[in-house]
Amino acid sequence: MERTICFYLLYVCVQFAVAQEMSPIHNSRLAFELLKPVFNADAEEFWLIALNCDLSSKGLTMIAKGTLNYCPVHPRDLFREAIRFNAYAMIIAHNHPSLNILPTKEDIQLTKKFCKLAKLLEIPILDHLIFSNEKYYSFKENNLI
Repeated sequence: MERTICFYLLYVCVQFAVAQEMSPIHNSRLAFELLKPVFNADAEEFWLIALNCDLSSKGLTMIAKGTLNYCPVHPRDLFREAIRFNAYAMIIAHNHPSLNILPTKEDIQLTKKFCKLAKLLEIPILDHLIFSNEKYYSFKENNLI
């Protein structure tokens, strides 16, 4: 019986993930719902959601993994993956294991830097989310993009 329940739960999780991958991501909340299952309470991670022209997800991939309160990410790592996915646009995100979703000065500087590079490559960054297991901060919703 337990095995059947486990398989059913796995099936439901996979179906949810597939539905999220194919649904257009029209707002920050939908992006957060896609990211919430990958929240890591032990280390900061930097993520890319590559988007099609209709804003559906082409893929979700981790770009970098850091320590409890720091995650170094280089532009070449981010844009290599965006180009590999042949992304029309992207949403970038990283988690804060501390559960404090407010951006740091470094988060704001990094976002500005990445947005400038994205403009040159003509792969716009539509949003940058900082997320925890229950909430998120959107740079777009707070007029930082």
